[in-house]
Amino acid sequence: MGHDEPMSHYYLYILSSRHHRYLSIGVTADLAEGVRAQRALVNRRVGRRRVWQKLVYVESIRSVEEAVEREIRLKRATRRQLHRLIESVNPGWDSISLSQLVSAGFQRRG
Repeated sequence: MGHDEPMSHYYLYILSSRHHRYLSIGVTADLAEGVRAQRALVNRRVGRRRVWQKLVYVESIRSVEEAVEREIRLKRATRRQLHRLIESVNPGWDSISLSQLVSAGFQRRG
């Protein structure tokens, strides 16, 4: 990568259903599109029932390899470990909005 090229960022995120029954972990270069696609995928998998999902955790990672490696580790983690990770930065499991992330320094693609 040359010095004039912008730094790429990838996002590891966790979506949660209302009562934390379902957790979805994903990686994307475009956070808004990645979350939208993950929500659609989960709802297709559960059939007729629509699962309400909110963004509860996000990490910014500089390389796609690191992001995928982190995703694999988290997908192997226990539910208890995932709960602890989420609660370390979001103790109330509050829904995180994209505008909050941008104001906190996360970059938006597009």
